[in-house]
Amino acid sequence: MVGGRTALFRQLAQTLGEAIESGAVAVGDLLPTEAELCRRYDVSRHTVREALSDLRSRGLIESKQGIGSIVVRQQSRATYTETYSSVEELTRFAQGTPVRVYSLEDVVADADLAGRLRSRPGLAWLRLCGVRHDRQEADVPVGHVEVYVDAAYAGIREQAWTLQTSVMETVEKRYGLTVARIEQEIGVELLDDEQARTLKAEVGSPALVIRRWYIADNGRNFEVAFSRYPMGRFAYRNVLLRNAR
Repeated sequence: MVGGRTALFRQLAQTLGEAIESGAVAVGDLLPTEAELCRRYDVSRHTVREALSDLRSRGLIESKQGIGSIVVRQQSRATYTETYSSVEELTRFAQGTPVRVYSLEDVVADADLAGRLRSRPGLAWLRLCGVRHDRQEADVPVGHVEVYVDAAYAGIREQAWTLQTSVMETVEKRYGLTVARIEQEIGVELLDDEQARTLKAEVGSPALVIRRWYIADNGRNFEVAFSRYPMGRFAYRNVLLRNAR
């Protein structure tokens, strides 16, 4: 039995992960069925499914309907960790993890979207969606990006398909804007069908979400971005210093 009253799925995921990483379960092998794992470790089906979701987020297994969970990798994917505390550092992060845009559309904000964008209903925006990748491991999706650009700056549409830097920097260069500040919130959301599919993650699994509002030197909120990172693929680090007394 996997012991402890809390985070049983993490203990089970660790046990199964160690078996994979040690080679006891080889790449190409099938893991036991959910029912067998329940019996073997005396845990609930919910716990088993959460543990398998954890292994998928680490890139160790893939689950195929009608077949089961197949081991596809012996070592866990490295968690992408980034530290930034300025606009310039955020731009460097964007250059190191390019976004492959797969969707561009014009939208008009309803009341719900306007609230998320901190804008007014009825305003037009260019919405783009893409997947962020690590340049060193291009086949691994790091995160899902959903960006809204004020329609006044929608002239970046064609450039957006082949972004080499951030949307922010693209708008700045084309329109002569300067970002005065970026307001940021960090939270947790559950991945929807589209996000999970593009990230090769489980629908409904938790993801770290970073919400950013880009304010130009003219006071205009010209860009809003929502970046979602599945569990285990990204860590945000910050350093806090004590003020001199």
